[in-house]
Amino acid sequence: MHQSKTIVVKNLLVFFITILPLFAWSQTVQVGTLKVNVEGKDDNFKRILSVSKIAPGIVELTISLKASEIGVPKPLIITFKQPSIDIQSYLTPHGVNASETSSLYDYEISRMIPVNYDAKTKFTSATIDQPSMTFFNTNSQNRLTIAVSELIFPVSFNAGENEQNGVGFDLKIGLFEYAKKPMDVYKVKLRFDTRNIHYNQAQRDLLTWWKNEHQLKIAKVPTKAHMPFYCTWYALKADGVNAKNVEEQARLAKQLGCETIIVDDGWQKAQDAKAGYCLYNGDWEVDTVRFTDFKVHVKKVQSMDMKYMLWVGPSMIGEKSKIYDKLKDKMLYKAEWAKAWVADPRFPEVRKYLAERLITLMKETGIDGFKIDFMDLINTRYANKNLAQGNGRDYESVEEATVKLLDDIYAGCTAINPDVLIEFRQFYTSPVMQQYANMFRAVDCPNDVMENRTRTLDTRNLNYQVIHADPLAWNENENVQAAALQLLHTMLSVPQVSTDLTKMNAEHLKMLTFLLKQWRTFNVALTRGEAYNYGPDSHYTWSETSSKDQTVVVAYQPTILNPRNLEKNALIINGTHQNKLVLDLSKNFGMRTIMVYACTGEFVRKEKINFNGLVKINVPGSGIIRVL
Repeated sequence: MHQSKTIVVKNLLVFFITILPLFAWSQTVQVGTLKVNVEGKDDNFKRILSVSKIAPGIVELTISLKASEIGVPKPLIITFKQPSIDIQSYLTPHGVNASETSSLYDYEISRMIPVNYDAKTKFTSATIDQPSMTFFNTNSQNRLTIAVSELIFPVSFNAGENEQNGVGFDLKIGLFEYAKKPMDVYKVKLRFDTRNIHYNQAQRDLLTWWKNEHQLKIAKVPTKAHMPFYCTWYALKADGVNAKNVEEQARLAKQLGCETIIVDDGWQKAQDAKAGYCLYNGDWEVDTVRFTDFKVHVKKVQSMDMKYMLWVGPSMIGEKSKIYDKLKDKMLYKAEWAKAWVADPRFPEVRKYLAERLITLMKETGIDGFKIDFMDLINTRYANKNLAQGNGRDYESVEEATVKLLDDIYAGCTAINPDVLIEFRQFYTSPVMQQYANMFRAVDCPNDVMENRTRTLDTRNLNYQVIHADPLAWNENENVQAAALQLLHTMLSVPQVSTDLTKMNAEHLKMLTFLLKQWRTFNVALTRGEAYNYGPDSHYTWSETSSKDQTVVVAYQPTILNPRNLEKNALIINGTHQNKLVLDLSKNFGMRTIMVYACTGEFVRKEKINFNGLVKINVPGSGIIRVL
């Protein structure tokens, strides 16, 4: 009898030690040097934590959930404190939590880590950014890159300085805070990378991790996606889009070296920007007044050896569209700023209509692809947290349904043309989205050199696909050297020219012709090279990118350049107002011949320079140096 009681007591102890923690509100686990706390009361889900050391400086925390019965997991919060040791700045997701519908452009760029009581929570999902944060020092060295394996369901991040109990950063990561689906098992990993390496390398390794974790099939990038584009948006806006204007801009753009034209908003039937930006969206029919024979028009542009793309915004349905009455009960919410409704892709009828409309449009017109806009509106950041379920919806997750919609569009378009060109924009740049587009563009930032530079480099850091700059435009009376900065500061992305080429003055035309020629010569390194970007805390001070036999170094701000490589075929760009560049070379690259040019192509001089140690080169502001 005494022995049986002892066995019962031992069994109870085992139960309390091993079983109760699975249901505990809070669990703490050691992850490398960090104490990580996982909180969340959920009587239905057992929770198991495990820690694995993957490599020196890389540790993974796995959170496994198993339900007693199928259900929706309750919110899960992961918190830890990162000591503030040699951390001066961070890269963070751009999306901010919002309880109300707001404009897409409520995305700040900030490198300053806020105090914890004023820190804004960042939101990521399949259609909003990537679930990661990178903390680094002013030498661009990684101090912590924290990432979550979840790429579809919403994940929130919050980081702020806490001056109490030893200066450090309070970090909070949230799961299952927004609309989600019932499940019986779930597993998520958190990756902690504290290696003392350049932050670009840490982010490249992270991107590989995401790809391997999810077996992602990244979309094919056609050669044309790497070459310069022309976009009608800033040059013509909606009111100036018609067959004559598009054909003339395409002809002139081809002479500059562009190989694709994007015909932006204004081509579609019943377009009326004054009545409401997207009031007629949804039908996506060609305006036969502006384009009397659209198919012939497309062929005419293509005969110039120019690819032809159309802008579409399939997420939004305008109240004056013909399809609105049929789909009006299948909307997520109203985007008041656009005077349009955001379609709910959880309805199969919605996905079928939107995908078939774009696929049919491509088939009927003979176009080469789409600039697909506003897909980031379809997410639970903007919609009500308590979204309606059922009633004909075959998905419960908005994000999963959106991925399915984009998969349907991509599959249908590639069936017509395996080299289809599809462009997405910040902020739907998640690795999941990289399966359905081959180009990703910076969000609208017209004539803003710093923002376009920052957004293109931020996007490139965590992207397999080719990155495009926001279309380049400047005042027609702008100083030519200042106008050149629009291109020079986005050299590590594909340029999209968007000035009215019929009105461009001779100096601007010379500059654009010359610089685009240089860009084309080095486009392999510029769009596919291994890049190292310096000074992210200052919105980038300089960049270096190299391919097998090309190197490009770009100075954005007055700074000392210290390139790792200067291959035989090298280009050094002075993207500053100063008439000099200074290099401090830790490797001896030997005696080399340089050719110095002004931004308009005027030859300045030829000389031999010993690329060893401290080197100063006189070069005009916005000028370039070819190293032979």
